[in-house]
Amino acid sequence: MSIEVLEGYMPVFPKPSYMVVGIPDAGLVGVIATEYLIEKLGLKEFATLYAPGLLPPISHVKGGIAKSPIKLYHGNNILVFHSWIAIPSEALYPISREIVKIAKKYGISTIISITGLPIEDRLNATTINAYWIGNSEEIAQEMEKFGLMKKFGDGYIAGPYAPLLIEAKKENINNFTIVVESFLDLPDPEASALALSILSKYIGFNISVDELMQEAEEIREKIKGLMAQTKAELPRYASGKPMTYA
Repeated sequence: MSIEVLEGYMPVFPKPSYMVVGIPDAGLVGVIATEYLIEKLGLKEFATLYAPGLLPPISHVKGGIAKSPIKLYHGNNILVFHSWIAIPSEALYPISREIVKIAKKYGISTIISITGLPIEDRLNATTINAYWIGNSEEIAQEMEKFGLMKKFGDGYIAGPYAPLLIEAKKENINNFTIVVESFLDLPDPEASALALSILSKYIGFNISVDELMQEAEEIREKIKGLMAQTKAELPRYASGKPMTYA
């Protein structure tokens, strides 16, 4: 079962460059963030990923045109890996290896993932927290100096971003995950907005998350089908436990 990346062209990235990964999991925090990032920064699609036999037979239809639901976008020093389908558990390691392979090909300095940390009574939470999980001492020291997130501490991470941390480490590519408190099985644009605010400060670009907050209910309605598909995969990632657990 092979993975094929079809590139329309090959962009060139300045140094340092960053890959931002948004894959559906808890609260759809990562995929909402990357979708908003693509739109607001005007990132350009340059490649699609196909993995027959690994991924479900789902195409993403936009403007009447069916395409792979996994796409690559770029702009300035940012490469975005964006998936509109939940990745089946058996495909997580092959997809993670492909993400790292793409990062190496384009000379990416750091891979940044975005995920949710389901918490009890999220509906009534007036503030939410953000944490970091890194794959090296180097990135850990950088995150401590960065100071905008708490260290995750002890626990575990399961799902799409767990194997990516390991695969990136094997290839000596820095990778850290932004972990934001969120709903488990409801889309959480507010958590995505916090992740984007942190991301913009780390990379150094300007983006307003005001519209994301204002359009929260519209976004939830728009992607309820994706949440349903993702919800079906969640128990397979961690035997019914949350994706990230302290």
